[in-house]
Amino acid sequence: MDLREQIKQTLQENQKDKGFGDTFERFTTFTGIKRLVKWFYGDKDCGCERRKDLWNKWFPYNDKEASCQEEKK
Repeated sequence: MDLREQIKQTLQENQKDKGFGDTFERFTTFTGIKRLVKWFYGDKDCGCERRKDLWNKWFPYNDKEASCQEEKK
């Protein structure tokens, strides 16, 4: 899969980011950094998924609409 297909696929998914980790992953995909890291590491685990999950946990995005609805209940 080339970079254009990755970008197209990411845009079509239309998911909301859970936190900074998702945003950073999207950035590295668009800039080609993720593809370069995958090429460098090959089949070895580079820690990207673990880092993304950790950053999402540390820096979550709050959904304002959901929090407002919870307050009304």
